Amino acid sequence: MIPVQYRDSQTEEIIERRYEEGAPSIGQRVQIDSQEFQVLFRWRCVPTSCIVYVRRVEQEMQASQAA
Repeated sequence: MIPVQYRDSQTEEIIERRYEEGAPSIGQRVQIDSQEFQVLFRWRCVPTSCIVYVRRVEQEMQASQAA
């Protein structure tokens, strides 16, 4: 388990900190506070911690991909 810090890709605001089995992959979708986010890039990922930049997945994007 490593500490992962999720940050907003536009504001760099820390959205959440939590422990994960490993660093999330680029493009992976993650749930944070009942909202879905997509991992854009990782920064300073080392075996002991990782900072991940994400963007919120809009509802219309989800609907178009489901169709």
